[in-house]
Amino acid sequence: MMVFGKKCPACGGKQLTARHSVSRIAALPTAKAFACSSCLQPLVVLFPFSIGIENRQYARKKMPPFFLVRIAGRTHQYARIKNISEGGLCFDHHYSAGSLNNHLLMIDLYNCNEGSSLEQLPTEIIATSEQLLDINGVKTTVLNYCARFVNLNRAQRKVLHTCLAQYGMS
Repeated sequence: MMVFGKKCPACGGKQLTARHSVSRIAALPTAKAFACSSCLQPLVVLFPFSIGIENRQYARKKMPPFFLVRIAGRTHQYARIKNISEGGLCFDHHYSAGSLNNHLLMIDLYNCNEGSSLEQLPTEIIATSEQLLDINGVKTTVLNYCARFVNLNRAQRKVLHTCLAQYGMS
């Protein structure tokens, strides 16, 4: 994505924070690396353009609403999947359920319709943001987590690929 001016190509926000970049384009002498404060999109400003940087290697897919993330712990917590790929996922977790204490988690992809799950997927939280929602006049805070899968074994990768091919929607 590319837009004219110093703003986020994803959401149009103008509140940018400086960041370190490993992008080749950021190595140019006039380029500066930023991240959007609103949507956390990494970008490079190369006057007079802003260029979004995509870190994902796999296509994002939406899952049907009956798929949830089950977070292992003393008590299981559930979260709604925003999008998922073979490399990781983004999910929403209600603030009232408590924040996740560790950036390394074991999660399960849980199919509520069939009761089946893909269990013990090691993940690492790489980004967190907070969002205030107004649902039917009730304000609630939702935490958005972005995580990548870490050290999946061959069987987990195969089942994840099959699950995304069967249920994933572009």
